[in-house]
Parts: sequence; structure tokens; C-alpha cells
Amino acid sequence: MPEPRDKHSTDEWIRVGTLDELKARGMTVVHGGSCPLLVAHDRGKFFALDNRCPHLGFPLHRGSVEDGILTCHWHHARFDLVSGGTFDLWADDVPTAPVELRDDGALWVCPRTRYADGDAHWRNRLREGLQHDIGLVLAKAVLGLGGGRMDHRALVRDAALFGVRNRDGWGIGLTIATALGNLVPALPEEERYLALFHGLRRIASDCDGAPRRRDREPLAGCGARPVPSAPC
Repeated sequence: MPEPRDKHSTDEWIRVGTLDELKARGMTVVHGGSCPLLVAHDRGKFFALDNRCPHLGFPLHRGSVEDGILTCHWHHARFDLVSGGTFDLWADDVPTAPVELRDDGALWVCPRTRYADGDAHWRNRLREGLQHDIGLVLAKAVLGLGGGRMDHRALVRDAALFGVRNRDGWGIGLTIATALGNLVPALPEEERYLALFHGLRRIASDCDGAPRRRDREPLAGCGARPVPSAPC
């Protein structure tokens, strides 16, 4: 269970404990700004990450740490302690938080987390979900890009560009995504996510295993001069 905030904690930083206390525990959990934070000790260093496994939300403090790798014990997803980057594409990255050793001999952690690739994280995940046709990754990317991070028209545009570049010919997924994108403003808020997800997932399915788009020479213009026939 997450520990209560220390009486010395501030809104900006949270006091986790002394080094001896943390080394003895190995891993501990504190309340962060918007999520519980896992603080882990490994090979003389301390790291802080969102305690929720990005795959399906399992508490990461119930996992294990070895050689700089945090392993979730539910589906064995693995994460780099330094960056939060995953070694398993289906799992997604874990956002991390800065830690600081202060003069009082205690470790403090910032309550705000961040992804290693910053604001581009969810657009990168959208691209990966489309490339590998992974529905869970696409669903999370659509949710992550919601809340004002990206207009739905830009999201559909990115998916449509992926579709025309990665399939040799027009696919039905492009038609579905375009139609659903046009309907989004008229849908209730709770249904917009599903419309966008199903449109994008169909584009990914159409492109999965399909030959990439081939460049073709344009047709000759109607006014082009005829090519003279070869002499007999």
C-alpha cells in the first residue's frame, strides 16, 4: 500500500526516507501528484517510476529489480529503471520522476512524472500501434492523445497518411476512418474514443502484411506527341 506523505513533504517534492531505510526496503511506494510512485534501489542508485504497469495496471512494487531492469510479475513486462523504456513493445513505457538526495540525508522525489520521449510519446505509440497492428497500443494512444493533446482531425490525418503510404491501393479502413472522423463532432464525448479507435484499428489491419505503396509513372497527357513507329 502507498505510504502516507511524510510531514516534511512539500507540494513540489516528497520526502521518501533516509538512504538506510530505503536500502533496507529495496522498493517503497509514495503518493505522487497523479499516481503512486515506486522508488527503487539498485546497485547504489535510486529511481522513481509510476507504480502502475502500463500494460494492464499491475502494481510494479510487487515485481522485482535486477541489473537495472524492473520486471512486472503479472505478464513479465520488463522496463529500464533509468528511462522507464520497455523491452516489450506491447507493454508501453513507464513514466519516471526525478529523485534528489538532499543535505538532510534523505531522498526526495518530484511528484510529476514524464516520459523519456516527452510530449511526443503518444504520437510515437500511435505510429508503433499502426505499424504492428497492436490494438491495445492503439487504444492507449487514442486515449493518451485525447484531452486536448491532439485534435481528432490531426489524429485521423496521421492514420490516413500511414494507410496510403503502407498499402498499395486504397483500403476500406481508410474509408471507415474518414467516415468516423467526420462523425466524431456529433457523437457523445464517451463514444468518440471508440469511433476513433475502430477507424484506426481497421487501417492498421488493412496494412498488416500488405505490400507497401509503389510509385507509378503518371499517364501521358492527351496532348502528348505520338511516338513515331520504327522503320521497317
